[in-house]
Amino acid sequence: MALAFCGDEGNSTAYNVDHGVLNNGCFVDALNVVPHVFLLFITFPILFIGWGSQSSKVHIHHSTWLHFPGHNLRWILTFILLFVLVCEIAEGIVSDGVSESRHLHLYMPAGMAFLAAITSVVYYHNIETSNFPKLLIALLFYWTLAFITKTIKFVKFCDNGVGFSQLRFCLTGLLVVLYGMLLAVEINVIRVRRYVFFKTPKEVKPPEDLQDLGVRFLQPFVNLLSKGTYWWMNTFIKTAHKKPIDLKTIGKLPIAMRALTNYIRLNEAFEAQKNKRPSSPQGSGSIWRALCCAFGRPLLLSSTFRILADLLGFAGPLCISGIVHNTKILGVFFISSQEFLSNAYVLAVLLFFALLLQRTFLQASYYVAIETGINLRGAIQTKIYNKIMQLSTSNMSMGEMTAGQICNLVAIDTNQLMWFFFLCPNLWAMPVQIIVGVLLLYYLLGISALIGAAVIIVLAPVQYFVATKLSQAQRSTLEYSNERLKKTNEMLRGIKLLKLYAWEHIFHSSVEETRQKEMTSLKSFALYTSISSKSFSFFIHYSVNGQLHYYSSCNSVFPFSVQKLSEFLSSDEIEEHDKCPELRSADAQSKYQAVSVLTLIFSFFFCSVLSKMVFHEHLENPKHYILPSLAGQLTMIVGQVGCGKSSLLLDDPFSALDIHLSDHLMQEGILKMLREDKRTVVLVTHKLQYLPHADWIIAMKDGYIQREGTLKDIQKSETELFEHWKTLMNRQDQELEKTTIETKTVLERTNLRRTMYSREALLKDDEEDEEEATESDDEDNLSSVLHQRAKMPWRLLKHTVMVAIDYCLARWTSDVFNHSPYSKIFSILCCLGIVLCLVTSIAVEWTGLKVTKKLHASLLNKIILAPMRFFETTPLGSILNRFSADCNTIDQHIPATLECLSRSTLLCVSALAVISYVTPMFLIALVPLAIMCYFIQKYFRVASRDLQQLDDSTQLPLLSHFSETVEGLTTIRAFRYEAKFRQKLLEYTDSNNIASLFLTAANRWLEVRMEYIGACVVLIAAVTSITNCLYSKLSSGLVGLGLTYALMVSNYLNWMVRNLADMEIQLGAVKRIHGLLKTEAENYEGLLSSSQIPQNWPDRGEIQIQNLSVRYDSNLKPVLKHVNAHISPGQKIGICGRTGSGKSSFSLAFFRMVDTFEGRIIIDGIDIAKLPLQTLRSRLSIILQDPILFSGTIRFNLDPEKKCTDSMLWEALEIAQLKHVVKALPGGLDAIVTEGGENFSQGQRQLFCLARAFVRKTSIFIMDEATASIDMATENILQKVVMTAFADRTVVTIAHRVHTILNADLVIVMKRGLILEYDKPEVLLEQEDSVFASFVQADK
Repeated sequence: MALAFCGDEGNSTAYNVDHGVLNNGCFVDALNVVPHVFLLFITFPILFIGWGSQSSKVHIHHSTWLHFPGHNLRWILTFILLFVLVCEIAEGIVSDGVSESRHLHLYMPAGMAFLAAITSVVYYHNIETSNFPKLLIALLFYWTLAFITKTIKFVKFCDNGVGFSQLRFCLTGLLVVLYGMLLAVEINVIRVRRYVFFKTPKEVKPPEDLQDLGVRFLQPFVNLLSKGTYWWMNTFIKTAHKKPIDLKTIGKLPIAMRALTNYIRLNEAFEAQKNKRPSSPQGSGSIWRALCCAFGRPLLLSSTFRILADLLGFAGPLCISGIVHNTKILGVFFISSQEFLSNAYVLAVLLFFALLLQRTFLQASYYVAIETGINLRGAIQTKIYNKIMQLSTSNMSMGEMTAGQICNLVAIDTNQLMWFFFLCPNLWAMPVQIIVGVLLLYYLLGISALIGAAVIIVLAPVQYFVATKLSQAQRSTLEYSNERLKKTNEMLRGIKLLKLYAWEHIFHSSVEETRQKEMTSLKSFALYTSISSKSFSFFIHYSVNGQLHYYSSCNSVFPFSVQKLSEFLSSDEIEEHDKCPELRSADAQSKYQAVSVLTLIFSFFFCSVLSKMVFHEHLENPKHYILPSLAGQLTMIVGQVGCGKSSLLLDDPFSALDIHLSDHLMQEGILKMLREDKRTVVLVTHKLQYLPHADWIIAMKDGYIQREGTLKDIQKSETELFEHWKTLMNRQDQELEKTTIETKTVLERTNLRRTMYSREALLKDDEEDEEEATESDDEDNLSSVLHQRAKMPWRLLKHTVMVAIDYCLARWTSDVFNHSPYSKIFSILCCLGIVLCLVTSIAVEWTGLKVTKKLHASLLNKIILAPMRFFETTPLGSILNRFSADCNTIDQHIPATLECLSRSTLLCVSALAVISYVTPMFLIALVPLAIMCYFIQKYFRVASRDLQQLDDSTQLPLLSHFSETVEGLTTIRAFRYEAKFRQKLLEYTDSNNIASLFLTAANRWLEVRMEYIGACVVLIAAVTSITNCLYSKLSSGLVGLGLTYALMVSNYLNWMVRNLADMEIQLGAVKRIHGLLKTEAENYEGLLSSSQIPQNWPDRGEIQIQNLSVRYDSNLKPVLKHVNAHISPGQKIGICGRTGSGKSSFSLAFFRMVDTFEGRIIIDGIDIAKLPLQTLRSRLSIILQDPILFSGTIRFNLDPEKKCTDSMLWEALEIAQLKHVVKALPGGLDAIVTEGGENFSQGQRQLFCLARAFVRKTSIFIMDEATASIDMATENILQKVVMTAFADRTVVTIAHRVHTILNADLVIVMKRGLILEYDKPEVLLEQEDSVFASFVQADK
């Protein structure tokens, strides 16, 4: 076959120029080659010569673009130009078929133009990256020449009568417009930047973000090509494969994406809504409007991308239909657009480009929506945090709001809002899909398409109903999950008390009961999910039912989250006190100077503390009460339990310290350091011996200020009160003078060793433990389920049936004259497929839930039975994370991911098998594509795993910061650290957001490449199918079947890789839980059976301690060393000593809470080491220093085992001085106790703990510094009650206030784990060198 530029037809007509050279079409086409040759072969070497000699380059961070004016327009025009040139090449090839020779001038100039257009993009890219404007002269000449030559060709077409009916004329006109616009863009760049023809070009600096070397997230700054393909992520993905990703690697957020920037934008929107409706409350509607105002614009852009992607998605079925019906070749010199689109190969190429563009738009829509959601989440979290800083503490004390609820608002609801914004484009695109889909079906199928539309209409309400039920199940699951976590949190926080009281089984049953409700809800959720996503979608593969599911889920979850956010933002706030100019001026003058007049307005549940206080004379009638000027002085507040001291959110800082340490802190800290610096000090205390140091004293009683003034004033005016104080302190008037005992303190407390760890160290240890966890799935409880799922025979059978249905349909379309056998087979296969889909989905989901139920039960059993040392060395947050995030991952994510992974893998394999069956030549091209997929997924999985872990690890400090702020809100306000904590919040939020954004970009990086590979699969499958159809007589039905499966390959590939990466990450939750399952439990079994233990043991209370040595762990030093003691039945024993002397360890040894490695304890003739732990601990009673109450009722807190009558409970409350308090509450014994007992004062909580111990009525009663938070008057009363009510019981009292054990029968003085003194108190007091005597003297 002859090959010539103008063709060789045996004559010279092709080269005839008698009517002028411009009237020869071949010559005009040759003229159009000149500009492209100029750019390709002349400018190319000049580019490198000039590039190497250029010395005035601007070094730009990350080689990121200094965008010229019209940057985005240039890229869009270039993309359109490339597409039009491809169409021109295809038009030339198709039309070149009328003769035996080939006419190169029909498509060679277009090919050269295509290469030149790509070269122009390279030139332009280099100009921007290196600021080399001299190259613009080359592009200016190129666009000018191209515009002129193409205009000449267009004019000649017009002169020769070629019009719009010919495709070549239309393409030429489009190219004239495009070249002209690109020329205009180039001229505009030179004019605005004053390049080329100007002596002094305009100076341009890189964006502010790129001047910061820490910014590495470049998506906002790169060109459109890099944005659409995430090309800038290539370097990052490669780096991640070489070394792990950390916060330093991902750098900082760009300014526009930082939490502060987005918060300002959101806050302005809120203020605008408030100004529009100043009188109406700020409800859910106003929040929704503010969110749309602040973040609606990018959401609109995302929706636009989504609609464009959906419209382009319909090009696939149209092109396949055209290919099936037009598998023939056309060859005419001038062809129309209709004739052009009748060529199967042209349709294949158009399908390829449509897929590329559709996938690019789709991924752009996803990215913009997720980025908007992440920015929204950061803004809302910042707004919530600022609200916390202004929050009234009455909300928590009344139980209306808990720290857990706030953390759930931050962790769950903000993420719900983020995902709602991600799903929003689906909602807007759904009507477009419905309308265009129905119209397309009607165009292809005619009136029969209305049947399909009718099915959609009929199923839509059903699907909406199912989706509504699904959302209800999801909401109930969330509620039960929150309740379970709340109970688990309380259980873990009070685990020491539960073990000491042998109440583990009670709280275990409570958590399991809630877990059972959660599992029932999860089963309902799984059932509705299976019905929704399997059965209905089987009828309509690409119907709107999935969209309706998204819509109903969002429609239910989003308002629920917005409502919770609205309620929180509308909660009460503290008063700002902006009308106190003295406050700010004082701060400006001196950081030590206090304000002379300050105001404190508070009720029992609310207070606002500035640097001084003014009280109400009656708390129920708030008034301003003015204090005299007390700048730089010491004010003390004293009073009995429940008098209102804790309403100030302050408490006795010395209550947990022994007398030596508290005296040291008083002398060195308050009286020396703070007073010498002229600090204003307000001290709430029960230690009345410090009253002589006070400049001003406030005595409170029953919510009133009983008296105030100096000590001398009270001595003169309130003699009775003054004498009462002296009696409590056991002093004479002269003993009220200051007593200073300077001794060195030993701050050793091994059992509190874990509190000395920094959070960073704990997190690091936790991560190391997780890394060391075994990776063998054979040992996991989940591994059996994974194995069972892999072997499920119906899964393979289901996919076989699905392929058989499609194959039957393809054969049916080829044999249009015989419907009967196909219709029967098709109906049977469809029914079988529906049943298999539903059964498989339900079986998979319920099997997973069954295993997760067992896994949670095993974890709960292991944790609740773990030794106390485990809780002292393992951060509480880490344990809670196993029950919350990890259990949630196993409950809801792993089953879905595993199902999706197996489904996408089988679908991908079946699709490739069908394509290979239809066109075996496809296997040749499959090899390089498979190699590309392998390396892409290999690099992606490494980066994805690191980024997902980084996203999780940056979320934990953020949530911890919220939790710590809520719990320490009073301290933050008191120290005025709001600004510091807000700044820390912004840092944590930005760190979490940058990790989320990089993870999103990495996912898009993968999906774009998989989609492009999928487009290549479609192109290869289409070309090979068309070729087989032309030369091997392949049926059109099988061609359509192969192309239909090819269209879905990219989705299957993408989901397969994504789910594989997600599964790797999610299995980390199983490994972490499995690591905890290896925790050794306490030995609850005993050598004695229940029949060998007397029913009323211990009935006398005799205790023999023989050579006892204990430690907290086998790797630690002993805390008790060779202790020997004998306690007779009914004796009252007092134990004292310095902090860290071993007092509390002594008490814990009775309950076998520590490791007794030598010696033994014998109680009523039985060695406690032989007793079952449950029996031992249930027969003893102890009151701990830290008061622990659980949410529920007063009755539950006193008697969770439900063994006592009401009269017994009231008796215990009366002994604990709480009967009048409980009677005054609504409900009495059934009055509500909020989380942690926040609706009671610190002292009242301690009294409830005392009452709880009194209820047990055991013969041995241990008080471990139980009265530390109680005032001295109440303490003396309780001591007398204990001595009388428990006269026949053995009482062991561990005390910091040694005066409380002066009436004991025996006193034990400990030091560094040894018994230093052991005798009657009066004997020890008579000894001059007695340590106990020095303690008593110091306590006066």
